[in-house]
Amino acid sequence: MKTYAARQQLTLLALALMLHVPLMSAAASSESLAAMDWPLQPKESIRDLSRLIYPKSQSMQQRFIAEAIRLNQETQPELQPATVFEQEHRILIPSIKQLSKKK
Repeated sequence: MKTYAARQQLTLLALALMLHVPLMSAAASSESLAAMDWPLQPKESIRDLSRLIYPKSQSMQQRFIAEAIRLNQETQPELQPATVFEQEHRILIPSIKQLSKKK
């Protein structure tokens, strides 16, 4: 009986997600695979995160920031390098592999 209820809850959750998540084209889905979902901590910005990931390379920090903003443009058009949130906030960040392909 418990298994049926759990399965039913999972099915309802899956349906809810499918209804609220837009379908992606093949190009967009491969791009999203090259990105990672990242929790920005309270009072942390994309600029802060770029400095933590690339402490010795200002050019990589700039590339990271530009790509992170581009990845989040559709869902968070107000996002800027210095934008901070009061609570944890999830964003997409570029993977190292994705950044290495960009020139």
